[in-house]
Amino acid sequence: MSSGHSVPFYCPYCGEEDLVPYLPPEQEASGGSGHGQWSCKSCRRAFRLNMTALAVVPGSAGSPGSPGSDELPRSDGPAEFEH
Repeated sequence: MSSGHSVPFYCPYCGEEDLVPYLPPEQEASGGSGHGQWSCKSCRRAFRLNMTALAVVPGSAGSPGSPGSDELPRSDGPAEFEH
């Protein structure tokens, strides 16, 4: 089970990976946590990550490979492609 904390791998604005946790000045003064906020050292933009909802797929208890299933369909060998 995940803890619900998300760590970004790259900046959504410039694509760089030079990210640090960000605490806005108003939260810093009040002792807030700034949870989920990040700053990019490359483009100097700040952004926030938050989870809006858990996606629920109808029929999630289906067979392997069906929408919502955690398992991939099994293959008997390499796929053949037409040229």
